[in-house]
Amino acid sequence: MKDLPVVNLGNSESIKIGQNVYAIGNPVGYELQRTVTAGIISGTNRTIRIDEENKKTYMEGLIQTDATINQGNSGGPLINQLGEIIGITTIKIEDAEGIGFAIPINIIKPILNKLVQYGKFDEPYLGISGYDKEVIPYLSSNINFEKGIYIAEIDKTGPLKNSNLISGDIIEKIDGV
Repeated sequence: MKDLPVVNLGNSESIKIGQNVYAIGNPVGYELQRTVTAGIISGTNRTIRIDEENKKTYMEGLIQTDATINQGNSGGPLINQLGEIIGITTIKIEDAEGIGFAIPINIIKPILNKLVQYGKFDEPYLGISGYDKEVIPYLSSNINFEKGIYIAEIDKTGPLKNSNLISGDIIEKIDGV
């Protein structure tokens, strides 16, 4: 197949609260494939906690929408009224109705560019669980810092396993940058 139409990628920096959006996905399997739901942008730059495998992680910078996102929708586009993709649906709050989240498309664009250019994307991995000053208040009210990344945990098999860093350190520079 050649010359198929493609959807344009929007600019997630221009999202406004109250803006109409649409989510497309395959909720609960293929029997309901290509389902479209409508909603609004309920919030931007949201941080949520995810509890998996007895471990807490945080996703930040997310778009919040009340467009219905069900299991199977994640990975589908969040589209604005111009038909542009402004986010990729990713997760919903299980114990609440109408609270779903999408990764802003501006975060996804560099990854897509690498895939197109090189045919792959190598995810950088430092080997830490770290948090910035925006997320740290969710973890502890006793930790204060203005810049950098707070190290909560170091992967014992990761790239920093033999470094002098320990949990509780704050990384402000890497190689002087």
